[in-house]
Amino acid sequence: MKKDILLFRLSFAAFIISALSLLLSFFGSYKTGNALQIMFAVITGVLFWGGLAAAILTFVMVNSHRKAYEKKHRDKKKKNNSLNIGVLTFFSNKEAKIADLIMMILILILLVIMFIPAVGLDIKVAMGSLILASVYAHSMLNGINYRYIKSLLNQRSVD
Repeated sequence: MKKDILLFRLSFAAFIISALSLLLSFFGSYKTGNALQIMFAVITGVLFWGGLAAAILTFVMVNSHRKAYEKKHRDKKKKNNSLNIGVLTFFSNKEAKIADLIMMILILILLVIMFIPAVGLDIKVAMGSLILASVYAHSMLNGINYRYIKSLLNQRSVD
C-alpha cells in the first residue's frame, strides 16, 4: 500500500514534468543552435516523452494494484456506480476542485490571449504547457485511482 502511494506520486510528478518540459523548448534549437541549445532541445524531448512514458507506466501499475485490492476486498465495500473516469469528472474532492479551477482559469486566459495579436507565440506555448499540466492534474485528482490512494492514506492515519 505504501508502494501504491509512492507510485501514484511518481506518476503525478512525471506527468507534470512531461508537461512543463515544453518550457525548456525556448532555450533549445536543433537547426541554428550551439551545443548548449542542442542539448536543451534534446533534454526537452527526453523529459517530455520519457516523463510521459514513466507516468503512464507507474499509473498503470497503481491501477492494476487498485483492481487487485478491490477484488480482494469486494465483499467489504459497496459497489460505486459513479462515473470513474477522471478526465470526465469535475470537483470530486478538495484537491480536484483546486486543480479544476486552475485548469478552467488557464483555459480562459488562453482563449483570451489567442485573439490578442500583441501576445507572442512564446506566451501561448507557455500557457499551453501550463494547461497540459493542469489537465493532467485534473484527470488524476478526479480519478478512481486517487480515491484509492486517499483511502490508503486514511487507513494509514487511522492505524
